[in-house]
Amino acid sequence: MSTIMGKDNDSPIIIFRKECIKIGILDNNREENSDIFSLLENIPEGITLEDKIKKFKSDRAKLQFESFCRKKFERILQRSFENSEPENDLEFKIYKSIQELFNEYKANILNNNIKQKEEREKVFKEVRLSQDVPEFIGEDMKSYGPYKKGEIVSIPLRNAEILIREKIAEN
Repeated sequence: MSTIMGKDNDSPIIIFRKECIKIGILDNNREENSDIFSLLENIPEGITLEDKIKKFKSDRAKLQFESFCRKKFERILQRSFENSEPENDLEFKIYKSIQELFNEYKANILNNNIKQKEEREKVFKEVRLSQDVPEFIGEDMKSYGPYKKGEIVSIPLRNAEILIREKIAEN
């Protein structure tokens, strides 16, 4: 039996690999043929080479299908931004979904900007100064002023309330 298996008791897979290298079907360079070498090596008990090849082809087909879907989706996405007509019903549904998502995205950005402005308006208050005000540090730890009498300024709410209470400013 040892003569059939080879002089080093090689498995049929190793013998097959060596024969493929010898006749030039495979290159001995492991990097270029790593997927084929890994396919041929370490076949678990109970699994045939044919089963392993089928799984390899299946996995490869899945990857190719995933790549195809990504490329197709990218094309649909690009066409939706160019306002090009979809090619079929499925693309039309995807096109509509992309447009809805894009519009929702724009609305969220606009609403976020409006909310930030409203929050800033709530935190700041405009007042008219009834006398000169020297530079001061506001409750937000930023420097404000100096201001001249009659100026209308927007300052932190608490600082504005203090100036109004002290009759240095008015609403």
